[in-house]
Amino acid sequence: MTTASLTFLCDCLAAALFEHYGVARLPVPVREMLANPPPDLRRDVSLTEVTFGEAIWLRLLGGQGSVFANSDLPEPERRYYMACALFTALCATAGGRRVGLPPVPNDDMPTQMDLFARRLLMAPRLLPAGWQALGPAGLAELCGVPHAVAVAHLAQSA
Repeated sequence: MTTASLTFLCDCLAAALFEHYGVARLPVPVREMLANPPPDLRRDVSLTEVTFGEAIWLRLLGGQGSVFANSDLPEPERRYYMACALFTALCATAGGRRVGLPPVPNDDMPTQMDLFARRLLMAPRLLPAGWQALGPAGLAELCGVPHAVAVAHLAQSA
């Protein structure tokens, strides 16, 4: 899958989630998205807070999908890793496969997860005019993401 088409799919997924949750400004409520998924994703997405790792999506023996997120992480890191895990969950759904999301697992999964997390948490449609002038620290604070994620986003947007 080319990056351009994956970027388009990520933006479409973000737009659908924003519509469902009424998101009109930053920061994006990723925890709410996981804790209260849309009806058609309830078997595929839930949130379980743990005290290890970062965040990972797993399908349990009974078929329920869940994101296990480390509640001990600083909030920006936790939000970013939850968004990454949400992407994995969406890729693993029947609907995700139908629309052309990449299979889980695949060799490019870390890059794909990062792209989705940045397109969700720093969605272009939610960023204020002149956001590039905020610099990494200002962008990270506005969006509730780690500084390194804001740096990467600014570098890719340049």
